[in-house]
Amino acid sequence: MLLLYAASLIVGVAILVQSHRGGKQAEQQRAMARLAGVSGTLAAQLDGNRINRLLDAYDSRGMLVKNTQDAWYYVLHGALLRSRQAAGLEAPLAILAFDTLKQELQIVATSAERPALRDAYTGPGAAQAQQFLRSPAHQPVRAALTGNLVAIDPVVDRTGHVVGAVLAHAPLAPLEAASHGGLLREVAIVILLFGVIGALLFRRVGLLVRREEQDHEQLQRRHAGVTDSIAYAGKIQSALIPPAERYREQFDDFFVLNKPRDMVSGDFHWYHRISAHECLVAAADCTGHGLPGAMIAAIACSLLNDLGREMASHDPGELLAELNRRMIRTLHQEGHRSGAGDGMDIALCRINRHTRELLFAGAFRPLYWMHQGTLRSINGERMPVGGSQHGLERRFTTHRLTYAAGDSIYLFSDGYVDQFGGPQRRKFMASRLNQILAANQGKPMAAQAEALDQAFMEWKGTLPQVDDVCMLGIAV
Repeated sequence: MLLLYAASLIVGVAILVQSHRGGKQAEQQRAMARLAGVSGTLAAQLDGNRINRLLDAYDSRGMLVKNTQDAWYYVLHGALLRSRQAAGLEAPLAILAFDTLKQELQIVATSAERPALRDAYTGPGAAQAQQFLRSPAHQPVRAALTGNLVAIDPVVDRTGHVVGAVLAHAPLAPLEAASHGGLLREVAIVILLFGVIGALLFRRVGLLVRREEQDHEQLQRRHAGVTDSIAYAGKIQSALIPPAERYREQFDDFFVLNKPRDMVSGDFHWYHRISAHECLVAAADCTGHGLPGAMIAAIACSLLNDLGREMASHDPGELLAELNRRMIRTLHQEGHRSGAGDGMDIALCRINRHTRELLFAGAFRPLYWMHQGTLRSINGERMPVGGSQHGLERRFTTHRLTYAAGDSIYLFSDGYVDQFGGPQRRKFMASRLNQILAANQGKPMAAQAEALDQAFMEWKGTLPQVDDVCMLGIAV
């Protein structure tokens, strides 16, 4: 019995050590995901032309001594600083470029207090960043180096050429220290508990330990299975939803603000190119969030892709009617009066840049149109796509608009305006969204996205995010 007790103690400590190893890896993965989210979002929102202008304007080191000396640098510095503060990063963010004349990796902008324009970058990830910028593939870098996690993403100009990279890094020492400290505390607790249990219930401790080990292993297997399933669902969803860069095929200025509540999202944006001057764009909000919402979103996005290939020339109202029929048949909702409400709200537009004509149809979602300085809201039908409440055959009105140069449109799910927060913990509401869009009209879409994201985070504060958020803004 004594040998069994000693073996149980050793097994318990070994399980804790193994669990902490897995926890340490998971924490590093989460930290890397946060880091990649910061660099990836920044890289997608930044205007690469500003990098070219700065490098052309300042051809040697030491010319820029203050962050406020140059408006272009000030904007880049502000974007880096806000992202760093929002993510709680200790290390500064940096925008890097490769000087082909000097064959040197140089800093363009940084979130640090003092500018370092044209200074050589030799910090963590320098070799990876230089190889990334010199490589024609420009695949984002996610690396765990000695002592640091590093994320690198490309910044492109309006022609789609990579002109620089956003580099974010975080030290591993705090994660390792916290993991080791937690491991020591839990080992000490286990030894103490085993001592007390051995003194009081020595005869029964072996059985209790075996049962505890079995429950712990079963829980680990279930947790690992669920986590793997969700992660794989996220990969599938990412493959179906078009990347933000697809919009650059037809639009010079745009933003995609995507903030899932969980690892996967029930909200998504969608793009389909019809011709050199015409395309379909949409923003959809599927029933639920997390994994159930993501499953509906995957079905909806797949059906939209089919419709884009088969019925691209049809009006958005006709597309939504056909999408409704296919959604109901796919989910086997025909004839059900209750319990078959899975579907989605969606705003769908067909844009012809040659004729400057925009056709819109919506299901419970509006189109926001900033036309010559005035924000207009064009509402969709008050019924969803999918679900059995409104029948198989539904009609969606197509609104025909003629836009002007300088106009912009916004499609979004309801997660943004339904977020609770503020001093009285109320919903954000559409009126506040309208004020933000009106106050930032005329600014580049990246700056508008920053304003929207900052307002959302300040309103939410420490409260949990209640729903997925997806917003698409396009300067048409």
